[in-house]
Amino acid sequence: MQSIATVNNTSSNKQMALLSEKGHILVVDDEESIVTVVSDVLQQNGYNVLTANGGEDALEVYSVNPVDVVLTDVRMGGMDGFELMRHLKLLDKDLNIIVMTGYDSYEAVLQALQSGAYDYMQKPLDNHEELVATVDRACSSARLMRENAKLIKELAASHTKLSEANRALVEVNHRLKKMASTDALTLLFNRRYFDQALNRELSRRNRYSLSLSLVMLDIDNFKEINDTHGHEAGDLTLKKVAEIINDSARTSDIVARYGGEEFGVVLPQTEPANAAIFAERTRAAVENETIVLKDGTEINPTISLGVAGATSQCIPIEPKALISVVDKALYEAKSQGRNCFVVAPPFGEATEAEIDSKAA
Repeated sequence: MQSIATVNNTSSNKQMALLSEKGHILVVDDEESIVTVVSDVLQQNGYNVLTANGGEDALEVYSVNPVDVVLTDVRMGGMDGFELMRHLKLLDKDLNIIVMTGYDSYEAVLQALQSGAYDYMQKPLDNHEELVATVDRACSSARLMRENAKLIKELAASHTKLSEANRALVEVNHRLKKMASTDALTLLFNRRYFDQALNRELSRRNRYSLSLSLVMLDIDNFKEINDTHGHEAGDLTLKKVAEIINDSARTSDIVARYGGEEFGVVLPQTEPANAAIFAERTRAAVENETIVLKDGTEINPTISLGVAGATSQCIPIEPKALISVVDKALYEAKSQGRNCFVVAPPFGEATEAEIDSKAA
């Protein structure tokens, strides 16, 4: 597969000129159709795109072309995406890599993030606005990283500018940290931050014998909204539901977009019975919301929720176990007709199969 854009590796001036544009992206996938779609979308949004049809080809392209962001598939013939990430991180530990995958399991996403991925996107990549928003964020992060490195160099070279450069460095690092933990579309916390926060809060809960609850929810019939009204309507629905969830939560709660149309809320020091109150308050608020599209069409979304957690008397809990139980509760809520919530029994007080349903 030929690269869409190339650059002479003997000319540092040309390389610097490339990096001064909106951004340079390397798309890696052994499915030509995916490469074509992603490349076309990014080029239409002002990006310079290079392509590779596998891990080995990607390393060759990368060796002679400066890029800001790499988008790569995970499962490819020959060198897979995880091995490619390891090689690229050895060449540039700060390179932003976005994983494209058809698998959205907890283990697959966790492996990608632990391997150094900046973010991940689930195939099929038919939501082009979210694709561009994710790449925009990754490129902005890459530019901030370069600015960060430049500021560090300036700090070392000039003590007279120490105070000013240090303030700028703190600001850049703050923005980097915020961008790395924020979902580009809804502006809630992202999956990476959610996993870290859940681990942190569960460790604290297990150590000090505190209560804690987890609520997982998703938008009912979201695919139908996208198929009937288009992705712009779908994005608007995601934003509005995210706003309602955030408004329903306390400042101490952790609200995140878990993936697609699914959201997660960690409620520290909250009994499952009280988490159920939050679930019903949120469900009712979404049910009462009317979203008006540009053409006047009205959408009335609903959500289904699963609730699970532990009282202060319950046994220690691992994140994977808690997510498994709350997923079962969410599945049960959908099985009961959607637009309701289901509460799983607290850990250590009943078996996971004994789910107490509380339909709205």
